[in-house]
Amino acid sequence: MGMRITGLQPQANNPERTSVFVDGRFFMGVSTLIVLKLGLRINQVLSSAQVQQLEQEEALQKAVDRGMNFLSFRPRSREEVRRYLKRKETPAELIDTVLERLTQMDLINDETFAEFWIESRERFRPKGAQAIKSELKMKGIKREVIDEVVTGEQDEDLALRAGRKKAESLLRQPEMDHTTFRTRLGPFLQRRGFSYAVTKHAVQQLWDELEGEAADDDFFEE
Repeated sequence: MGMRITGLQPQANNPERTSVFVDGRFFMGVSTLIVLKLGLRINQVLSSAQVQQLEQEEALQKAVDRGMNFLSFRPRSREEVRRYLKRKETPAELIDTVLERLTQMDLINDETFAEFWIESRERFRPKGAQAIKSELKMKGIKREVIDEVVTGEQDEDLALRAGRKKAESLLRQPEMDHTTFRTRLGPFLQRRGFSYAVTKHAVQQLWDELEGEAADDDFFEE
């Protein structure tokens, strides 16, 4: 004997969800999209297979909604979303389906994410190509995608930007000489993923530029 739907009511606190009543009693809440997709209607008699399908569709939709919420804060890589869903104890058999659906909705795109990550680093915390490659690898981006989007062509400009504030701080210290400046600023830049050659060039350029300015400031203070 099947289960007869006796009521379909939009939920007061969330109109995108519908309360399903069976045989006069509340049975479960589901996404309104599922009601439309399955063509649920009052007086419809659900077989056990249809009830199972309804429950599976609701579990899938909840997982998709969870993924969409995670993506609403900033772009994420496919692997980041996978790890998040796993942490939230999403059934393993649903995760790949959720990822495919989010990809079809263009909410997951590893190439777009990698470009976003590079732009964000360049704007807010400049790092060298090697550091960015390492970060993208940790986020599950494939090597071929990383090699395509991370070129290192702007490393010299980024190294100057990354090192300027540190260089200015060093030159405010009394009796800062070139050797000390180099041994303090060089490792600072290399820890941010800049190569030895790029670091050496940036250190020298910042010294030439800022040490001269510091000398001018000292002249006018006397």
